[in-house]
Amino acid sequence: DGLPTMMKTFLALAAFCAAASGLQLPVRLRAPLATRASVPTMAITDKADACLKDECSLDMVHDLILELQMEAERLSRQGTSTSKEQVETLLMLGRLQALNQNHQANKNEIQKIVESLGRSFGKTEDYDFPGEALGYTGTINRQKKGLD
Repeated sequence: DGLPTMMKTFLALAAFCAAASGLQLPVRLRAPLATRASVPTMAITDKADACLKDECSLDMVHDLILELQMEAERLSRQGTSTSKEQVETLLMLGRLQALNQNHQANKNEIQKIVESLGRSFGKTEDYDFPGEALGYTGTINRQKKGLD
């Protein structure tokens, strides 16, 4: 027996610790949290389209007002500074609420505001940019001119 008892004790303890750590369950990683809540503006454009198809009935305008109120609350919770989107949402909400007081007399104005809601909150993919991006020749600057 060439090993001292202290060395034998240390090796036995190290072997025991290694065996014990092998019995542990693996660490479960937590799913990443969403960094930003999904933007519910599609619900606004859908409600606006449905309202226009229904000729802006009283119920549809009421649903649209509720959707705008939820969007305004979401925008106010999102940040402290007033954004352009928040101002636009609050203006549209105020106009719709004011015009909805006398729904039949203001039906044309309500339809105009609902149409503008579709433009404000919707995405425009109608325009397809023709050709390559401007300002890029497509040739590589091999001589490194103009980079000083």
